[in-house]
Amino acid sequence: MSARIVFLAAAAALLCAGPALAQNYGMYGAGAAQEQSFGPTPHDSTPSDEKGPVSRDSMAIAEDMRLKGECDKAVPILRRLSERGEGFEISQLDLGLCLFDLAKLESDAAKAGAVRSEAASWVVRAANAGFAKAQARAVSVYLDATGVPADPVEAQKWALLYHDNGMRLGFGLPDIAPDLRKRLDAALDDAGRAAARKRARDWSPTVASADE
Repeated sequence: MSARIVFLAAAAALLCAGPALAQNYGMYGAGAAQEQSFGPTPHDSTPSDEKGPVSRDSMAIAEDMRLKGECDKAVPILRRLSERGEGFEISQLDLGLCLFDLAKLESDAAKAGAVRSEAASWVVRAANAGFAKAQARAVSVYLDATGVPADPVEAQKWALLYHDNGMRLGFGLPDIAPDLRKRLDAALDDAGRAAARKRARDWSPTVASADE
């Protein structure tokens, strides 16, 4: 009897942990230094314009679409996932990356700027939740003024936070690229570096609620 109870308890724990593990593995699993995708599962064929609830399989499908360059199809799914808030930081980053790609295709400068601004907001939202790859992306967002005003100090803040991010260290993710590091160093003086260190010390994770 006791063995049966232990087995049932272990099975329940695995069922509860499954979604969280899948969310983390999609970005930090084996070979995490490169972009990854779960890929669509055989039992889920959620169309991009489907209304109503979305599932973890939808997250996998949307990420796979982004990696294939099908952001026009992925964005509706990613937007619904991202708006759920905590636990959907991968989708928030994917949404930001897709919007950056779509902005490049927009012929109207004002519309392209608005899309880039929204893209940056999703990347920063995921970064503020402590998501390592979003923090890495936030470095170039602020250094290159992509959807936000140029702010090398803020870029350096995110570089410091990403460097010390426990998830990055735990999964062996690489630090920011050497060419980005070189450009960032060139954009900062001693006062800027000191200001960035203070911002990094004062920072704490902020997880936005659903639809916030």
